[in-house]
This record gives sequence, structure tokens and C-alpha cells, in this order.
Amino acid sequence: MLLTPRELLQMTVALYRKEFWLFLGYAAWLLVPAAAFSFAIALPPNPVTTTLIIVTVVLQLFVWLWIIVCLMRATILLSEQKPIDHDLLSTQALQRIQPVLAVVFLQALLVFGGLLLLIIPSILFWTWYSLAHVAAGVDDRRPIEALAQSRSLVTGRFFSVLWRLVSGPVVITLGYGFLLATMLYGIALLFQLDTTQLLSDHPPLWENLVDIVVYVFMIPLYVIYLTLLYRNLKTTVLEKTSSVA
Repeated sequence: MLLTPRELLQMTVALYRKEFWLFLGYAAWLLVPAAAFSFAIALPPNPVTTTLIIVTVVLQLFVWLWIIVCLMRATILLSEQKPIDHDLLSTQALQRIQPVLAVVFLQALLVFGGLLLLIIPSILFWTWYSLAHVAAGVDDRRPIEALAQSRSLVTGRFFSVLWRLVSGPVVITLGYGFLLATMLYGIALLFQLDTTQLLSDHPPLWENLVDIVVYVFMIPLYVIYLTLLYRNLKTTVLEKTSSVA
């Protein structure tokens, strides 16, 4: 039986709270390249700055993919009550960066291609293949196999999966926005800073840094939710297959 978005969110929050320092420990690795990028874009424009920005963007992408895979695999191990070997987990995550990156690239191509056709094909493609990166990161699927696996999990329950893909992350995003706004305005009022700059096209450096910190805290929630959804979809497919057999 498919878990409801509420049940998935409750499980996500419960697992995050229980293993808070483990999840945050992995997510915190993004602070260094993200902060370096924020400092780089605040520098005067010149060739050196441009090079520095490119380097920090590539580094962010590499670290972000490694974090995502680590968090996904950790979520599966914890939900199955298996021990975590952090050295092995890190090594496995490094090995899965290239396949996951390829899957993300293919996902983007498919969704963009759907947009060129019409909005409905884009929604179809996004829903079918939205969990392909989880399949690549958790089950060691090759890119094409991961896309096929994702679509097979959605087949026959498209709207149910679409609702879960949208509603859970929307709730998490609303929480992220509320937390970020509270911290930004709280800091601005505490230090008597100009709050009008918070909504400008060129926010101050301190705002970008606060945003990075809050985002790091929220990353595990998104990853845990989608991984638990993927696991639930796989489990229900296996149960259905067993009952038919």
C-alpha cells in the first residue's frame, strides 16, 4: 500500500530527527564550495573572478552529487535497520557520481523536450523519470536502466505518484521559506540592518551565507522524502507481484 504524503513526511521528519547529526554531517560538506561561490560572485568582475566562479560551480556540483548519494544510501540503510560503514558509503557515493550526473542530464533533456512539445508531455516525462537518480544512486542502475526503473514504478499509478512528488517537497519548501525569512529578518532587526535589501536583485553577502546555511539544514529532508517514496514504490510493486504469483 502506498504511503500518503503525510505519512512520508512524518517518516522523513522522524528519521531526520533521530539521525540528525549523521545527515547534517554529510550535508555540511556543501558549506565550503557554496560559501566560496558566494564570495567569488561578490568580487569585482575580471578574468580571475570568472575562473574562480567556474571552479566553485564545478566543485559545488561534485560535492552536491556526492552528498545526495550518501544521504540516499544512508536513508535506505537506516530504514532497513542496517549498520552504516561511513568509509564504504563515501566510496560508493564517489563511484555513483558519474551515473547519477548522467541520469540528471537525461532527465533535464526529457523534461525540456516535453516543454518544447507542450506542458502536458513535460509533466508526463518529469513524473515518469523523477526517481531515476534515486535508482542510479541507491540500486546502482545504469542511466538508461534507472530511467526505465523509475517509469516502471510510476506505471499504473501516475496521478498518485505525481501527488506525492509535488505535495511533500512543497510542504518542505514552505518550511524552508518560513525558516529562511525568519532568520533573515531576525538578523536584520537584531543588527539594525536595512531590510529592504533582502528583496533586492543583489542581496548582501551575509544574506547569501544565511541562505546557504539554512539550505544545508533542509537538504536531508528533500533527499529522505524522495528516497522513502522510491522505497515505498518498490515495496508495493514487489507485494503486488507476489500476490499475483
